Amino acid sequence: MTIEKSPSLAEVKLSYRTEQSPDTFPQVSSPDEAVAVLRQVWDNDHIQLKEEFVVLLLNNSKRCIGWSKISSGGGTATIVDPSAIYQVALLANATSIIVAHNHPSGNLDASKSDQKLTDRIKSSGDMLGITLEDHIILTADNYSSFRAKGIL
Repeated sequence: MTIEKSPSLAEVKLSYRTEQSPDTFPQVSSPDEAVAVLRQVWDNDHIQLKEEFVVLLLNNSKRCIGWSKISSGGGTATIVDPSAIYQVALLANATSIIVAHNHPSGNLDASKSDQKLTDRIKSSGDMLGITLEDHIILTADNYSSFRAKGIL
């Protein structure tokens, strides 16, 4: 019996390439350093308009090797699927991540849903061997760190 190769089967390939040496990427080992990187990549026209969720991808030396916007929502919420976060983390071969979202209202307090989401992201990462370093809440002129507050 001969089995023929199916031409309709799609091959999946993953790749990550950068032209820069990882030594040139910013080191992110504190909330202040994370916020400095986040302010560079965040669209300031949206920070007071709509909630968005971003992930910073870190290598073993805590260098930021990339970032990705995971979701963009409305004025009070955005939908975040942990699998989307870890899809890009795995693609970039990240060993740890920092997640962040903004509060257009300017309120720096983490809601119960923010805390539940953080717990889901952390437990998903634990299963994959990718550490959740921090969850940052950004406002136009300030920030709050889950790690610094002892929430994470």
